[in-house]
Amino acid sequence: MTGGRGLRWHIPAGFALFVAGLVALLTRRLMQSGTFPPRVPMAAVILIAILGIVVLWFGWAVRGYLRGRKADLNAIRAARTLALAQAAALTGAALIGLYAGQALGLAPDWDLKAAQRLLRGYALGLGASAWLLLAGLLAQSWCRIPPRERDDAS
Repeated sequence: MTGGRGLRWHIPAGFALFVAGLVALLTRRLMQSGTFPPRVPMAAVILIAILGIVVLWFGWAVRGYLRGRKADLNAIRAARTLALAQAAALTGAALIGLYAGQALGLAPDWDLKAAQRLLRGYALGLGASAWLLLAGLLAQSWCRIPPRERDDAS
């Protein structure tokens, strides 16, 4: 990535806050109608965490090339890795907003056993989603091309 700064931390943070607020309102509305929100499947938590590892793995290849440790790297693959990293960061932010919003909407009913089980699942989902967000931002930073030194003659 040259020139621009890429996806900065405040964009995913604002997106997560927006989604969390919207989902919290919807979850409270759902709870008032007598229905619990859906639980977080453990498979989803595992897949989100694995996706974070994959994003870092692709970003590590670009980082190795930029530092001269890898002989060749297709420019299209590097560009796709950057797009993947940014998409992972935004997806992680959306999922953080989803799970945090559901947890906030469920928090007033903390004393119910069913709510406590759901909140534990949301906490796991939040952790995996935060991992995906951080992996995306880190891989994006690894795709940053250092500025070239300007020649006096040019």
